[in-house]
Amino acid sequence: MIVPSTITIEELPLILLLSAPIILWGFRHGLDAILIAVIGSLAGMVVADPIAAAMVTFINISWRLGRAVLAVGFEPIEKTAAQYREIELLIQTPEQIKLLGTIIFAIIAFVAFRIAVKRAGGRKNILEGIFGAIGGLVTGYIVVTFLLPRLFELPTTVRITETTQLPVFNIDANVAVLLALVVIVFGVMRSPKPPPKDKEKK
Repeated sequence: MIVPSTITIEELPLILLLSAPIILWGFRHGLDAILIAVIGSLAGMVVADPIAAAMVTFINISWRLGRAVLAVGFEPIEKTAAQYREIELLIQTPEQIKLLGTIIFAIIAFVAFRIAVKRAGGRKNILEGIFGAIGGLVTGYIVVTFLLPRLFELPTTVRITETTQLPVFNIDANVAVLLALVVIVFGVMRSPKPPPKDKEKK
């Protein structure tokens, strides 16, 4: 059996394949849910790395203190402090901070999808499912292109070739505000109108 030395994978089909679960999720739950989910995901992209950077000191102190107490036990404070100084930091490199940011983003995105299910429920008809799938495609593209370079270093036997120039998403406050306005307008349009009042009898 001949095994090729290099496997070529095109970037866009790979992204679409990885986005498939979100596309199916959008088809199942509809446009309302996917709008909530994408806003939560965008918010996670904005705040994940700053939160990770702010948590590094706290995590390292907690890690070293916990390890020192477990190693020394109920000994004089001087011995615990000496053991504390000998323990290496848990998070030291920029790559580790980025990994922590990725974990925080995943938690925020998961919570956003859960909230979307509870608040928006399922689709009411097939048309909403189609629009939800389209929204899922956009959401999946954003999420996958955000996570893929942060999580995976592909082995040398696999090469991803970029066949088309893919747009780069710059997430900022304006995007979040715009999407929030879309959700508000969509919600107002979908909200039930009050029944008309009976005309006063003459």
